[in-house]
Order: sequence, then C-alpha cells, then structure tokens
Amino acid sequence: MMKLKNKKALIIGFGSIGKKHFLALKTLGFEVSVVSKSASESLFEKFGVFEIYRSLKKPHLDEFELFIIANITTKHLKTLQFLDKTLKNKSILVEKPLFEKSYPFKESGRNHIFIAYLLRFHLVILTLKELLRGDKPYFASLECDSYLPKWRAVDYRQNYSAKKKLGGGVLLDLSHELDLALFLFGTLKLKFAQVQKISELEIKSDDFAFLALEKKGLKVHIRLNYFSKFEKRQIIIHTRTQSLSVDLREAKISIFKENESEILNYESDTISLLAKLQEAVLKKDKNLCTLKEAKKLLKICDKVRK
Repeated sequence: MMKLKNKKALIIGFGSIGKKHFLALKTLGFEVSVVSKSASESLFEKFGVFEIYRSLKKPHLDEFELFIIANITTKHLKTLQFLDKTLKNKSILVEKPLFEKSYPFKESGRNHIFIAYLLRFHLVILTLKELLRGDKPYFASLECDSYLPKWRAVDYRQNYSAKKKLGGGVLLDLSHELDLALFLFGTLKLKFAQVQKISELEIKSDDFAFLALEKKGLKVHIRLNYFSKFEKRQIIIHTRTQSLSVDLREAKISIFKENESEILNYESDTISLLAKLQEAVLKKDKNLCTLKEAKKLLKICDKVRK
C-alpha cells in the first residue's frame, strides 16, 4: 500500500461512511479535512481532522487532490455539480449510490469522477472475476441478508435509510449486489422485479427487493433485505465446468468441479478495502465504477421501482 505524504483530501459529509473514509485516508498518509454542518468539534478532535469547514464554499479547493462525497444521497447531485463545475484535473469519489434516482447530469470532462462500489476491489471478487475468465456462466444468484437496526449506533428509524424521500431503501442501500452483477457479467436486462416493505421494521422505505435479470445464455437473480436477524452476503455461480460459492462475509470462495473441490480463503476489512479503493481512484484503475456505469445501474433501479 502506497503512502501519500503531503497529499490532501476533502471529505464532504462525516457520517458513518465519511468516518470510515477518513480512517482509510489516514492509513495512506493523507492530510484530511472535512466539510460538515452538524458534526461536533469534539468529534473532529477525536478523529484528528486537519481542518473543519461548515460549508463547501469555505476551503481553497485547489489545495486538494482527492474529494470524497459522503453526504446524504439526496445531496450528491448538487454537491457533484458544484465540484465538477468549480474544479479542474481533480479526482472525485462519490459514495454509492451515485444519486437517489436517475438525473440528466452531464460531467464537464475536466475531472475524474468515480463511484465508491468498493466490493469491486475485494480480493474475493477480483479472484472470482479471474476464475470466470473464458468460462460461460448460465446462472448466478447474489444475496444479501442484513438487519438495519444493527447498521449504525443510532435509532434506525431516524436514519436516512428508513426514509424513502431521503434516498433510503434496500434497493439503493444494498446496490453493491447489482453493481457486482454488472461488473462480473456486463450488460444485463431486467425481466422481473419486486420491491416492497414487508417486515415489522418501522420504516417508510423498502426492506425487500428481488430482481431477475438476463442476457443471452445467462440468468441472474438478486435478493436483498433489511430484516434478517442473521447476516449473509453470498454469490453462487454455475458454469459448464464449475460451480462457485462465494461468502463475502467470511472472505472465501468454494470451487466445485465434477470430481474435485477447493476452498480459497482471504482476509479483508472495510478500512483496508476503502484504502484500496482510494488508491485506485488516484491511479484511475480500470476496475473502478465509472459515472456511465453508475448511471446504468440507476436506470435499472428506476425501472424496478416503476
């Protein structure tokens, strides 16, 4: 992992994901400043933030190499528009999802914009992509079972995830699975979908989603929920030569062939994964989620909700 002394980064928004980005940037040696209207001074002192701003118009933006948009999803568009209009030759990383719905945003072409689908840089996913190279999958399922009340150290009912109007809901919150499907298999066409609020959770957003997608010779199913008391993040892929079972929580791949099997084990944590993502942004890595790809994902989500 490279060390980037004297490099400056600006994080816009200092909620749970903003704090994780901060910790990852510090491991890379960045000098990190933050824009936040609500975070307390004591919180900033605890984290050792270099500079605190209450407005995005306060800092001298040319001083920073990397910008991370980590505020609430419904503010992503306005923030990105401002940065892309104001900056030149800078790297901008937008937390997922790009926006809460599709917008006709057109980039200036003067900056490098990427979206933070960090699971693309998990060693399990990169290995899986290599295992599929030259093979022909015909069925894949991607599942994420999670429990929203355990996500953050605040009342889940007050968080944006619980509020549809703020961009909350399992379809967007857990859009990693849809992004991984597009990353692994390319363009997919939506054939069927269900997105609903079905559990006992006291929220206004959707807590269950099922998507059936396909392309020639391949069917892909995605199932997501907020209400599972046990947690699971799994990918299963069947090809003509092998069946692959991926456990992202345990960071392992089980490979099954007709007469043999093998298990590959890895190590991973969120902070080191975010640091890999941030390094990738500076290197303009080919595996990054581009603005074009993120827009395609949002268009699928729009179709699902219609």
